[in-house]
Amino acid sequence: SCGEVFDILFTGNIGEAQDFTAVLAAAEILKYNAGIRWLIVGDGRKFDWLQNEVARRGLQDKVLLLGRFPLERMQSFYLHADALLVSLKKNPVFSKTIPGKIQSYLMTGVPLIGMLDGEGAQVITDANAGLVCAAGNFGGLATIVLEMASMSAKQRHQLGVNGQIYAQKEFDRD
Repeated sequence: SCGEVFDILFTGNIGEAQDFTAVLAAAEILKYNAGIRWLIVGDGRKFDWLQNEVARRGLQDKVLLLGRFPLERMQSFYLHADALLVSLKKNPVFSKTIPGKIQSYLMTGVPLIGMLDGEGAQVITDANAGLVCAAGNFGGLATIVLEMASMSAKQRHQLGVNGQIYAQKEFDRD
């Protein structure tokens, strides 16, 4: 690919809760933006649906389904990601918990893009470690992806560092 590619990485379970319907709707809005790519690492109940849906929407060049990898391979994916995606459906239960994924994402030093409500969104905001929009708000997701893609590498790096500092302070109790 020519020019700058902005890679958004999702890792983990591909299920109902992760709201890939909304993620794909955002990917579709950004379909003709040459610089934006979504990398999906993981598996789950909705994987086959996701594969079919990506093909049906003609997003094969934009949304790359990379499958499952062992945990020790994750570091190499994080190193190549420009942003890490965390998404959760609108649900009162979800909004009261901080997804474990957010903690591990913050530790990587890569900025976060969140489409979720409640505690998880609050952590990303408090940490100043990325950008968030409301659960299910795929238009908002497309907007914050573009916003982060247009930041300088230096600005994005700072968000990542902020996340690491926050995670060490808040989550490293040992």
